[in-house]
Amino acid sequence: MAPRFGLIALMALSIGAAEARAQDAGSDLAGPDLQRVAVAVDQGDIAALRAVSRDLPLLQQLRASDADTFIAFQLALAQAYAEANQTQDAIAAFELALQVIRETRGEDDLSLADPLAALARLQVDPADRLEGLEDAYRIRRQVVGAANPVLVPYRTELEGVRDIVNRDLAARGIAPPPAPPPAPVEPPVVAEADRNFRLVDIYWATHRAPTGRSAADEVFGGDRGPMTFGTAEVSVPRDRAVGSLPLPASFLTFEFRPDPERHMILNSVSPVTDRESFMAAVTARIGASSRKEVFVFIHGYNTSFEGAALRTAQLAVDMNLDGAPILYSWPSRASLLAYAADTRTVADEALLDDVAGFLTQVARQTGAERVHLVAHSMGNRVLLRALDRIGASTQGQPPMFNEVILAAADVAVDEFDATWPRIVPTADRFTLYASRRDRALQVSAQVNGMRRVGDARQVVVQPGLQTVDTTQASGGLLGHDDFAGSALADFQGVVWLSLAPDRRCVLQTAGTDQTRFWTFGTGCPTSDFVTAVKMVRTNGSYPLALSALEAELPAAPPERRGLLERARDRLTGMFPLLP
Repeated sequence: MAPRFGLIALMALSIGAAEARAQDAGSDLAGPDLQRVAVAVDQGDIAALRAVSRDLPLLQQLRASDADTFIAFQLALAQAYAEANQTQDAIAAFELALQVIRETRGEDDLSLADPLAALARLQVDPADRLEGLEDAYRIRRQVVGAANPVLVPYRTELEGVRDIVNRDLAARGIAPPPAPPPAPVEPPVVAEADRNFRLVDIYWATHRAPTGRSAADEVFGGDRGPMTFGTAEVSVPRDRAVGSLPLPASFLTFEFRPDPERHMILNSVSPVTDRESFMAAVTARIGASSRKEVFVFIHGYNTSFEGAALRTAQLAVDMNLDGAPILYSWPSRASLLAYAADTRTVADEALLDDVAGFLTQVARQTGAERVHLVAHSMGNRVLLRALDRIGASTQGQPPMFNEVILAAADVAVDEFDATWPRIVPTADRFTLYASRRDRALQVSAQVNGMRRVGDARQVVVQPGLQTVDTTQASGGLLGHDDFAGSALADFQGVVWLSLAPDRRCVLQTAGTDQTRFWTFGTGCPTSDFVTAVKMVRTNGSYPLALSALEAELPAAPPERRGLLERARDRLTGMFPLLP
């Protein structure tokens, strides 16, 4: 049975932006009505989609209340028709989606490009196909810049269709139109030392099926396929604030052109031919590092491969990883209307068996001395279910992993409580980051009829689980991404140094002895904690960090001396006193 969705549920699961628009517009769209739309998209069959598409009062109400959801439905409808070879119906749905995009977002909005190209590919006449592809290419070029390499695959497709049209004209004795001007010469490559961004290589494993497209952000979609492996390159601005993930195409900043000095960009996605070659590459990367670390990141609901890769690179940089960052990307549909579909995917038994085997191989065969696992939101279902399998096959053996981070876990409390005794032996320590402000999880609880592990309104406490309520750290934010942002300093203390909560002075205890958890408090300024943790990380140990600090103190200027003295106090509080 499909979950019950209302407008607020759909929008809040994407951090509430569209919910606010609907409320501002005074929407009276009923939950059961929108449920029909969500269920039709989720089922993906023509009959269900066509039934909703013929309910004109519902669609008119949806279009007036929330254009984004209306557009998403029309695009899903068009794709379903196209896959069923019902071309005319697909064309009509694409055209309606394009009409509403133009009305609500403008004539040159980037979101027009993909449906324009999809509509063009349905045209029988090559001249009509060429016209649509030219419109899509013009918008992309206008937004991202004429010299941007992301245009290459689109330009290649466009030139291929133009050749077909020109040959047809020549066969009929008609002179072809003048050739377009050549593509601009790409700017010269800037030496790494002179550019204000760094290039970060990550490793990936995924069950996403390839789309057949070559653009980095389109290599993988949301369809399920066999597990494949590879690498990806992400550019990360050097001046980016720690914990931030700056992206282009922001309607708040009006920055639409990707700029590696200001934005994080997925530059390339490179498959590796087989698992053995992939593991050999990871092993070589770890072997060349000093600390021999690895972390595996598993993303959440409504996340594309591109978005997951950018988050993995952000964590690799902000955590100053000395080893190999690995992304496992499960085939999320990356759509507001696909929560139920994503839910079924993360329960796929064969997928979970593959993930359990992959995590085991990373831990046992790469030479990593510290293996950390980080899951976000619905990705926690993948991780915990995989660990349940690992626990069943490794009973009585030492823990396979070091730090396991459960961030904003969209996991039912009853499932977690039932499986926890089998999971806890698989790692040295588990840390749960939860928030009372996490609206996404609050709505998930309503949708699923069960409170979520990452919702700190009722804190989840288990033996062997270190639960941290990040509400005070998140400020005015929604709390769904605290682990990678406002709570990052504590996250560093866990992963870098395996500090217990009572050694992390940014935290304070809460609850009783039986229900103890941790919250962000006023024990010390975050800046002091970060300085102390980084000194230990940089110098390699607490004694070496303390020695370096003592050596620097005598000659330090007054403003630096105060910081160093506070860092010394933090160090002695974080670690047991030397004998």
